[in-house]
Amino acid sequence: MKHSVDYFFSRRNFLKTGWGALGGLAGSLLASSAWAQALGMKTPRQTLGPFFPDEGDEVHEIRENLDFRLPISEANDNDLTHIKGHEGTAEGQVIHLEGKVLFRWQGDAKPQPGAVIILWNAAASGRYNHRGDREATRFRHPETGQWVERTHDEHFQYWGRCITDQEGRYSFKTVVPGFYPVDIENGWFRPPHLHFMVTAPGIPQLVTQLYFKGEAVPNNAFIQKLNARDLILRDPALTREQQDSLIVEYRPSEKDPGVLIGNYDFMLSF
Repeated sequence: MKHSVDYFFSRRNFLKTGWGALGGLAGSLLASSAWAQALGMKTPRQTLGPFFPDEGDEVHEIRENLDFRLPISEANDNDLTHIKGHEGTAEGQVIHLEGKVLFRWQGDAKPQPGAVIILWNAAASGRYNHRGDREATRFRHPETGQWVERTHDEHFQYWGRCITDQEGRYSFKTVVPGFYPVDIENGWFRPPHLHFMVTAPGIPQLVTQLYFKGEAVPNNAFIQKLNARDLILRDPALTREQQDSLIVEYRPSEKDPGVLIGNYDFMLSF
């Protein structure tokens, strides 16, 4: 299954309408994802995007599990900061995201064991391991004017898989991805974000994206400006509460120095 670059950039033109004033929202208070989850809010959907890990689309082949009956998107573990057989580790700020997959039925939210979660994200440079990501690999930072190089990280895993346990719990270790331009002329840069596909038997598949905030997150103030202007996060089809529920706050881990930890519960429903 391939997803063309045109799919993503045609959506850009659709979402432009009426959202030019979003820059003024950068300083507004964002509702926490924990607050939304406490209310039992269904996890909002977001676009798959063009860089889902497909067979043959990767620039550097990464397959930790050599069972070729698995699609490449499911062939890796939940630690994206290290590739089995490599001595090096990924560049960038390491994060640990954990939580549960819940299924809401008739008002009750219950843990969903055996759910398959696929995570994929760009490297710290903002580059995906995908042959479709070949535009604007070098651009000027919109605030500093310095050149930004979007390079591949040979020690970053780029995608991984986790299966929830009997309590519906999952965890991933990855890095804060870099931002990258979509429409430089109009000042649209995608903020750091993580892509997810959540699949559980008998339940509609969820595809979404999660975003970043937190004083410990590198360049947090700049990231909040990008969040406020992003035409995918700020999809007008979603309420403001739904949009903000996708922004996860990260804090320094008490167990792992130098690691930031965040929590998010995926809420599935029909």
